[in-house]
Amino acid sequence: MDSNEDLVNIFEETEDEIELIEEEKEYNVNFFRNPLHILSNDEISEIFLEQDDELLIFEEENNEVNSESSAIGSSTTITDDEEENNKEDSEEEDNEKDNEETEQEDEQEERPRGKGRPRRVRGRGRPKKVRGRGRGEGGRRRGRGRGRGRGRGRGGSEIEQEDNVNESEQEREIGTELPLPPQFERFYHSNPLHKASINLPQTMYLSDESCTPYLIFSLFFTTDILNIIVNNTNEYATFKLSEGGRPWQNLTLSELRIFIAMLIYMGIFKLPSIKDYWQSKYHYPKHNITKFMTCLRFEQIKRYLHISSITDQNNKTLFSKLEPLSTHIKDISQKHYIPSSNVSVDEMIARFSGRSSHTFRIKNKPTPEGYKIFSLCDAGYTYSFIFLSRILKNPIIDQIPNLNYTSCQVYHLIKQLPLHKSFNIYMDNFFSNINLFKFLRDHNYGACGTVRTNSSKFPNSLKVKKKLDWDTLSGVVVDQVLSVLWIDNGPVTMLSTIHEIDNGLQNRIIRERRRPRINNTNSSTVKRVFGDNSKKELPIPKIIDDYNHFMGGVDIADQYRSSYIIQFPARRIWVPLFFWLLDTSIINSYLIYKIKYGKKANHKNFRLSIILDSIKETIKDQQLAKETRSQGKGKKVQKLAEKSYITKNFELLPDRLAEDKHLPVYNDNNLSCEYCKILNKLKKQAAKKSPSKTHFSCSFCNVRLCINNTRNCYHLFHTITDDELNNMKE
Repeated sequence: MDSNEDLVNIFEETEDEIELIEEEKEYNVNFFRNPLHILSNDEISEIFLEQDDELLIFEEENNEVNSESSAIGSSTTITDDEEENNKEDSEEEDNEKDNEETEQEDEQEERPRGKGRPRRVRGRGRPKKVRGRGRGEGGRRRGRGRGRGRGRGRGGSEIEQEDNVNESEQEREIGTELPLPPQFERFYHSNPLHKASINLPQTMYLSDESCTPYLIFSLFFTTDILNIIVNNTNEYATFKLSEGGRPWQNLTLSELRIFIAMLIYMGIFKLPSIKDYWQSKYHYPKHNITKFMTCLRFEQIKRYLHISSITDQNNKTLFSKLEPLSTHIKDISQKHYIPSSNVSVDEMIARFSGRSSHTFRIKNKPTPEGYKIFSLCDAGYTYSFIFLSRILKNPIIDQIPNLNYTSCQVYHLIKQLPLHKSFNIYMDNFFSNINLFKFLRDHNYGACGTVRTNSSKFPNSLKVKKKLDWDTLSGVVVDQVLSVLWIDNGPVTMLSTIHEIDNGLQNRIIRERRRPRINNTNSSTVKRVFGDNSKKELPIPKIIDDYNHFMGGVDIADQYRSSYIIQFPARRIWVPLFFWLLDTSIINSYLIYKIKYGKKANHKNFRLSIILDSIKETIKDQQLAKETRSQGKGKKVQKLAEKSYITKNFELLPDRLAEDKHLPVYNDNNLSCEYCKILNKLKKQAAKKSPSKTHFSCSFCNVRLCINNTRNCYHLFHTITDDELNNMKE
């Protein structure tokens, strides 16, 4: 009877177990639907397969119980000796089962938690029950493990124990499979490395006045280039307005200089609309530069500005519309500057969001859409560049065997560097590949840069997907090019022909480093190296340090341009590239100025100096033109006005302060003194006292001024400054 009661208990426990498993399945389904706990498909399928296996196990045990129950009903009673033997076997099995469960619980606690819901021991957090069966007190007990091993005799115990190995130990074992840093014969230059230098005309070395910001900028925008733009603009405007439109007055050289100066000014002092610069309302700032050109004339010039000739048969593509200005700026950039030995190649983007089949769209970039330009730069100086099109190939690019089109463009930029000099080229993973680096080495150029793991010929032994210890360093030599893997916050893969990594500290340099993110694999290493410090001076590979220092040449140029960028909406799709050329010319001029005079120069003041000198040059040209016309006709420069009026917001002419230009002239008629009018207006005496009258005027300023024994308005008018006049107004 005892045996029958045991069988009944076993059947009840089995039914309870099946119900629990079904509840666990339903719980898991609800759990997976919860968006706060997201598991991978592999984890979900693994859990359901385990539950299905468990149901199969119970069905097998039920069949065994049924067969044993029938055997018990027909068998005889158990003897005392057999009962004692069964008790001893049961105790031994219980001890073994307890030891296995303890080991499984320890392994489960050591196992790191994965993503989403933490992994638990079978039973999903419910209290663990010891289930089995026996025959009375001396019955044989067969326990079923509730951990990762499912009982004995199924062959799954050893397999599951292998799965319980610590993941971090497995990942560290991968690091031992990486190849050791190899011996590499790096590339050596025949000439020593050098610093950047300038090669200006001899006249600019005479004095500081002969090498001003405007004169350096005039090397890029010469008078000849400006005259070409003036002629082509007038030709284009006449062609466009032949069918009717607003009358066009031919553009002059002085107007073009003022136009360029205003573009630079608007890049420094930005407003939402171009018309806001000419606003005269009191709540708008006042921009004195607008006195030299009206808003209508500025927009007219911007509308009809043209660089190339409309009759040129080669003027059919987008980039040909920038000739000859583009080629001239490139030639001048290479003529007056010798870059240092460490230069970089990278892409630039000229912002443009209009309709054009030549623009590129690149996500996660500061400028996500615009014209792409490959540039060769040295610490911000743009030495050479290529305009890229999305639909057309550049005909000047020569195709080289075993190199892709992008690599051929890179070499087209590199071969423009000065001869008989040593150069190391740095580039990012968009350009780097083993074939290009091998080609550059064969042509006496060093190269270094990051590389993508899917690049051609990149060794498979360095393609790691799992996390490794911080500061792990490995490398492989392929075609005389060193491939490097270094673990920082993540894996960093690089190529180089000018570095070594097998000499220990000889190829490392002390730099301040930030503590990497802590994960399951690098936590012990990071804590040991950094402790509680967020930054610490540590030795890092020299290849990493050189790349960080010399790769930023193009980025520095972008930073200079972004501070005072010249960018306005335009109807012609090539105009943004003209703005880019203008910005590039200013930045190159500024860096030449810094090399000549040291690092005291300020970028903003440099641009303002170009604006001021452009206006002075324009005024000088206008004065010379007036004198030439007056001498040719034998007449006065301008007929004297019968009357002049001083308004509330009057301002004096800026050229009144020019020296060696003013001469007093006697006139027959007697008119009011201009300076006396100003004084009466400031003192609010217009109604009480009329200004003095005089026969004398200034030949240059064309205004009446007093010269007598009581006052000398002629001298005061030509010496008072704008600041003194503003103080008198206040």
